[in-house]
Amino acid sequence: MTNNIVTLTRMLDYVLRKSNDYDNINIVIGNESCDLDSAVCSIVYALYLNWQHNQIKCKVCTKDKRGASSKDDIFIPILNMVRQDFALKTEVMYLFNKLGITEGDLIFRNDYDLCSLLRDSKCNVVLVDHHVLAANDVFLSAFVTEIIDHRPLDKSRWTYKGDTRLIIEIVGSCATLVTRRIKEMCLLLGKEFQFFKDHMPCSQMLYSTIILDTVNFSKEFNKGTPEDEEMIDLLERVLMIENPIDERQRVLDELTKAKSDVSKLTASQLLRKDVKIVEDVLIPSFPMLVEEFLRLDDAVDAVKEVLSQRECLVALLLGMDLTSGMKRDMAVMSPNNENLAEKLDSFLVEWSSPSFELRPRDGAVRGQLRLSATRKQYVPVVQEFFRSL
Repeated sequence: MTNNIVTLTRMLDYVLRKSNDYDNINIVIGNESCDLDSAVCSIVYALYLNWQHNQIKCKVCTKDKRGASSKDDIFIPILNMVRQDFALKTEVMYLFNKLGITEGDLIFRNDYDLCSLLRDSKCNVVLVDHHVLAANDVFLSAFVTEIIDHRPLDKSRWTYKGDTRLIIEIVGSCATLVTRRIKEMCLLLGKEFQFFKDHMPCSQMLYSTIILDTVNFSKEFNKGTPEDEEMIDLLERVLMIENPIDERQRVLDELTKAKSDVSKLTASQLLRKDVKIVEDVLIPSFPMLVEEFLRLDDAVDAVKEVLSQRECLVALLLGMDLTSGMKRDMAVMSPNNENLAEKLDSFLVEWSSPSFELRPRDGAVRGQLRLSATRKQYVPVVQEFFRSL
């Protein structure tokens, strides 16, 4: 597994020096929060596309037609975050280290000038785990050929080509859709399960990600779907897991512990650990309650600092705690625009399709009784708020 990733990393270095030696450069990139789902889907799908390309290239019907002048395609996974922030992704680092993948094996957003690479080379882009591009990613749109995402379809800023291959379905994890896509393509190649068996660490990464994203199919969270269950069953057969019930819980416990281990992070780092920007709203998600975050000495100053750095007007803080049953809370903050913060807070409180069931707590913090609502459910409501202004 590590050797495969290192090979792709070295290939990109080579491509940047001698891009004429390749026909197409295919970049697979996840969303800007770069959580476990985005990171795993980027890496696994790029490795699969590379494997598929080599399977087709080596078929008897094609190899005789490939002369000395024939050029190859290259498939590159890029983690959509700066390398310096990788340590903030504690659950990603934990799983990757466990599978022998080091930071040095990975390619990050700021390692290369993507604008120049796309401009100077023949490139395709595959989006995984998102289909609404962040402001600094809009330049990718013209190069997108495939999208795999598990969010509700949003065409408000749709600029993709008409022939873009789309897999956009609401399931618990994008890793579920990537698993299914790989399964279906392997069947077309007459190699059922072959990629999964040849790349067992990929199978383990997909399995672990689906378990974490669905919270092991907890009825309380209500994030798992029959499609997620079907792909988990498939991966358990591939991984030859003898006791699925115990293994699922073990994986969830390990990843939840790693994700929640933020004891060494500052308030500023916590705001950058898992964050998305929607409209002019910074939406960080914490593995702790917002009320606990705001007790940190520099929390309010950190919110001001990150809002300024990311050129956002307001912050919507989302917190979750699993230590003694699930709890969620939230707060809207804008030290320099309190009027906007109050309006957004009221809009979220009054939202009823369905309600977040927000209840007052100390200061700006509100408890969230609708425990199944995550950032995915807040994003379209925030977008609706700005449309209503």
